[in-house]
Amino acid sequence: MVHSSNREFEAGMALAADLDQCRAGFGALLARADIPPAAATELRRRYAEPHRAYHDAAHVGLLWLRHLLHGGDAGDRDLALAILFHDAVYEPLGRDNEARSAALLAAMVPGRTDWAQAAILATADHLGYAGTDCRTLRLLDLDLTPLAERPALFARNTDFLRREYAAVADPAWRQGRHAVLARFAATKKLFRTRLGLIYEAPARANLTAELAALAAAA
Repeated sequence: MVHSSNREFEAGMALAADLDQCRAGFGALLARADIPPAAATELRRRYAEPHRAYHDAAHVGLLWLRHLLHGGDAGDRDLALAILFHDAVYEPLGRDNEARSAALLAAMVPGRTDWAQAAILATADHLGYAGTDCRTLRLLDLDLTPLAERPALFARNTDFLRREYAAVADPAWRQGRHAVLARFAATKKLFRTRLGLIYEAPARANLTAELAALAAAA
């Protein structure tokens, strides 16, 4: 199990390092989600919005590729829809991005999308989700895997996030970032599926390192 987890971790890290492959993953996710052409066009437009640096098509594609890498069901259209739409509406200072993303899914994709909408709403507070639905937990865990990137990629993602919050002054950014990361660090388990075997330890290391750097800069 240890050797298998190590191999999966290395493969997962390789995916994150290749943004072109992640963007290709977004295309594969669009195809699997089987949504109307107008919806696909709208999502491509949204994920290419100029204010996005981290929450873009590469991020969404990475989550789908990691889902597949770690034994996820390629035929799970509901999960594909949840991954695809979970950041469809993204305003860095917005407080209702998830609710608006779920509503956009409901408006643009015909048929039953109740589960995917509920899963998207759960991403508003990863640690606050108290349910036991295994697929919702998988979505939440996938969305947290970037906390475990190799230090250079973790720093890259932090830079991407800082660009998205360019309107926020440095002291407020550091304070807000510290609060978010400290809450993650204080939780007993970041990951609540088998992905924790792969990503928990490196995520903890990144959190510890950045919290120390933020404290030193304060």
